[in-house]
Amino acid sequence: MRYLMLGAALAAVSAGAYAQAASPWQYYEPAGGTMQAGVVAANGAQLILKCDKPGKEEVYAVVVTPEKLVPPQNADFTTRPINLRFDEEGEIEDRWRFYDSSAVAIDKKPAKSLSRLLGELVDAKKVRFRLNPERARWVEANFDVTGAKEAIDRVYASCKDTIPVQ
Repeated sequence: MRYLMLGAALAAVSAGAYAQAASPWQYYEPAGGTMQAGVVAANGAQLILKCDKPGKEEVYAVVVTPEKLVPPQNADFTTRPINLRFDEEGEIEDRWRFYDSSAVAIDKKPAKSLSRLLGELVDAKKVRFRLNPERARWVEANFDVTGAKEAIDRVYASCKDTIPVQ
């Protein structure tokens, strides 16, 4: 009987480890910091959900690309177009904040780009980002985002924030 129970426990642990391994999301929590969740594209781009400090509307999404998005400038950021395609649905156009090598979606008035992203991301398996850093130039990244709901839940809980979409 003892061996049967031990075998069942090992099978349950193996199944749990397999389910975790199936998710492409990776988690990082620095000492004294908040949870970050991210996935990496084949081209090295990263999609990260995080906050810098806990609080209302502090969570944001950032796409970090291996190449520069905007030339050096005096402003902190430039707002530029981005096209998103979730699974096999049509493209959605939005505007995000572009920095040196990253684009950021936030939910601070008047911007609501993070809510629009999360509303689709929560049930998606794949997402394609087409960033338009300058006229006639596009930067693309394709991510496997299976299990995004768990990542969103964990980041928002760690950041002590309320998820804007359910």
